[in-house]
Parts: sequence; C-alpha cells; structure tokens
Amino acid sequence: MTSGLIFSLFFLFAYAYIAVAHKKRGLAIWITAVLAILFSIILSCFIGWGELVSIVGGMNFSVLLIFSGILLIAEVLIEAGVPGHLAGHIVTRSKNFGQAAIYLCILSSVISIFVENVATVMIVAPIALEVAKKLKANPIVLLIGIAVASNLQGTATLVGDPPSMILDAEETMDFNDFFFMNGKPGIFFAVQLGAIASFFILRKLLKKDSRPLPEVTIPEVSSWFPAWILAGVILGLAILSFFFPGVGIEAGLLCITGGGIAVVWHAFFRRGYLKNKGKGNHGNRRARTILRGFDWDTLFLLAGIFFMVGALEEMGVMQKVGVFLAGISGNNPFLAFLIVVVSAVILSAFIDNVPYVTAMIPVAHAIAQTLGEGGQSHYYLSFGLLIGACLGGNISPVGAAANIVSVSVLRKNGFKVSFMDFVRVGLPFTIAATVVGAAFIWFVWGPK
Repeated sequence: MTSGLIFSLFFLFAYAYIAVAHKKRGLAIWITAVLAILFSIILSCFIGWGELVSIVGGMNFSVLLIFSGILLIAEVLIEAGVPGHLAGHIVTRSKNFGQAAIYLCILSSVISIFVENVATVMIVAPIALEVAKKLKANPIVLLIGIAVASNLQGTATLVGDPPSMILDAEETMDFNDFFFMNGKPGIFFAVQLGAIASFFILRKLLKKDSRPLPEVTIPEVSSWFPAWILAGVILGLAILSFFFPGVGIEAGLLCITGGGIAVVWHAFFRRGYLKNKGKGNHGNRRARTILRGFDWDTLFLLAGIFFMVGALEEMGVMQKVGVFLAGISGNNPFLAFLIVVVSAVILSAFIDNVPYVTAMIPVAHAIAQTLGEGGQSHYYLSFGLLIGACLGGNISPVGAAANIVSVSVLRKNGFKVSFMDFVRVGLPFTIAATVVGAAFIWFVWGPK
C-alpha cells in the first residue's frame, strides 16, 4: 500500500466527518493526518521526515493570518454597532416591508464583501426579525435571502470568505487581482453580474408584501473607529498588491495587526479609558470573550486541509485525479469547465466549500496540464471552481455555515424551516447566479 493511498483514505474519512459535522472539524482533520503518518510508518511507506517538513513549510500561513485578522475586526465592528446601525437606517427609509426585505438582502451582500458570512447574518438578522415580528410577518424567506446574499458576495474579494483567500494564495494573486487581472475584469465582476441576476429571484419572492413598516429602533454606534480599522486594512492590502505580488506574509501580518489593534482598542474603550464620542452602548463582550469565542475550529480546519492537500499533491494523487477528469471531458476545455463548475455546485450544496476548494485547485491545475494549457490559461478552471463551490452552498440549509446560522436563528424564534423551504429560495437563486457568473468567466477567461 502506498503512502498516497493511505493519505487519500484518511482524507476521505476526514472529509466525510466534515460533511456532516459542524463542530471539532479542525481536530478531526489533524487526527486523521496523524493517523495517516502513523499508518505510513507502520506499513513502511512513509514519505520521509524531510518531505513532511517541506509540506508543513509549504502551508500558506498568510491565509491563516488574513482570516484571523479580518474575523477579529468583524467581531469588534459588531460590538461597536456599526452594521446594525446601517441596517436600521435602511429599514426606516424603505416604503414597505417588501422593499425593506430587498434592501436588507443587498446590505448583507455588501457587508459580506468585507466581513465573514456568518457574522453578516448575525448582524442583519436581528433587525429583520424585529420588523417581521411587529408586522406579524413570516421572516423565513427574508432570513434565507439574507444568508444566500451574504454567501454570494463573500466570493467577490480576497477578504470576503476563506475559499477566496485559498484561491488567491494558490494562484499567487493579490487583492487587486479580484478586480482586474492581466488586463481583464476579474472574479468581482463575475459575482456582481451573478448578483444582479439572482436578485431578480429574491425580488420576486420578497417584494410581494406591500404592508407599511412599523417604527424600528435604530441601534446607535458607540464608535466608528473599528470601521476605520477595516477600511485601513482593505486600503493596505490594495497598496501591498503593487509591491508584493500574491498573498505574501506581508498581507497576513497587516490583517492580524489590524485585528490585534481592534481587540486592544475594544478592551480599552469598553473600560472607559478612551473617550466615547458615539451615542450607542458598546457591546458587553470582553476582549478575552471575543478571543475565546473566536472561530478556532475553522482556523485549525484550514491549516489541516492545507497540510493534507499538500501531502496528496506531493504524492501525485491530485495529478492523477486531474488526468482522470480531463479524460472524462474528452480533453475538451468547455466540457472540462462544465464538469468543474457543475460538480462544485452539486457537491457544495451538501459539504463545506473550504476543504472542497482547497482540494480541487490542484486538480484544476492538473486538468489544465492534461489539456496542454500552461501559464495563465488555466484560470478559467480555477475561477469556475470558486464560483461553483461558493454559490452551490446556497442550495441547501447545510451547504454553508451562514445558512445553518440563519435556520438556527429562525428556529430559536419559533419558525420551523424544512429542507424544501430553503431549497425553494436557494435553488433558483443559485442557478441564476451560477449560470451568469460562470458564463462571464468562460467568455472572459476561457481559452481563445
């Protein structure tokens, strides 16, 4: 038995657990990694300690730092009440419930360009529920709409979602490449076109309710300083892109520094050491509570997936999978593109897109090599993979963490959401966004 087969089997075991579980996923991937190493040693097919050290060294620590820093800034931003304040103003300026619902979905999509999707849902959902309760309206479609809208725009930039960070690192892209790359419009514009198409679906579902809105309390902002920190980090990433191509350690250090500043500021501000120029009450969570509640599980999951996929790539497993998929397509680039996109949409409806994107990017590279495409001509496969995997999660309530959170919030408030309730909103939304976004990728980035 070869080490590649052993690592593949343990990776599939870990993947099966990740697909059905939502806790301790990071621990699971590292346990399977250790077991794969032990079994390789026992069966005398261990790749060697030197190769193992090389795999660990090849893990992209910059992505881990970017993820951590942006998430910390988002937590402090929530404590300051900035997103809730914006949501409240949007509701009060809407003519009726249907219009407010559309605007809240648009707001969640805008916020998720810069803030992690789960945090986005937690920010916007309370305002949506408050409006629905006062009107005695059913908020199920609205909260599902908020979740799928946040998932969509999380793909648009480097800092929006972990799969975008992973793609950015694997393709040696930088922050600006999401907008324009090699003289061509990038993924950001594919997502925006998909958003326009999919929001016609949400508009049809949500704008039917023309009841006038009740009076809504607008949460006041305690301080805008966290928003300035986020803006500074985003601007810094854009500037770094001109000097350091790709997602280097500089980008990671910038983001984690911004996160550290945000948490330290929060600790001092909450204790009254800094002058409060805002009107709102600052959040009740201590800095240590924010750090304790940090999404460590996803951080360790990302690191573990990087390690396992790096090992499989080193052993040639990903190359073999890519050659196999290219063979199925008959070595036709368009069919290969369809296989990558459609399989990503279907599988991501039920499994986490973080490990899927991490595992499939090397496969996309292998497909491109088999098709005889080198250099930069393979981007259409990688970009199509990201579009399919991130949008496919909108189909079902278990396809993305934001979906799980929105369903959980609804159930806690007494609203039962069936699998088909979610699919009725998520499926047409996903089809519209994916078809338009993937078409853009093919016509702009496909082989000429």
